[in-house]
Amino acid sequence: MADQCSYSDLGTRQHEPSASTPSTQHDAFRFPALRPAASPEHYALHVGALEWSLDAPITIRSEADIQSRREWTGRFEPFAHQIRNLITFCRRAPVALLADDVGLGKTISAGLILSELMARKKVSRALVVAPKLLLPQWVEELGVKFGIPAEPATGGQLGSSIKRRMAVVVTTYHSIRAYP
Repeated sequence: MADQCSYSDLGTRQHEPSASTPSTQHDAFRFPALRPAASPEHYALHVGALEWSLDAPITIRSEADIQSRREWTGRFEPFAHQIRNLITFCRRAPVALLADDVGLGKTISAGLILSELMARKKVSRALVVAPKLLLPQWVEELGVKFGIPAEPATGGQLGSSIKRRMAVVVTTYHSIRAYP
């Protein structure tokens, strides 16, 4: 017979061992095995429940919900897929990955996300890791299009840039690996 689980108020889990399960003081920390969602609808309900458990979730349903828009309106107009990237990130926060073909606007998508997180006071500083060839592009686009001050820092400059508490430091993978 399988273990029976019930959830009481405030999400505290109560574990009721079956006759075949030995009882120990650590039973309260045992959880049933994870299994795939039974259907796409069950998965959507699970994702929705996770979103509700976030502290002050970021919900964007229309253009009016984008709090960072005032920072970049008049500077440029993002493409629809870049706005979709922003919305997708906000639904999956705090974990997401931006990956796309060359030239499809990952810098702009990341800038939109960073701008939104800063406008909502979710972050005040960021570290961008990019190929060395793209450091000037990152600094320029964050400054010109989003009004976010950024500075490139490689090698020995990285430590001093981080200590100066710049809003955004843009560095290379090699530099971050060598940083103590």
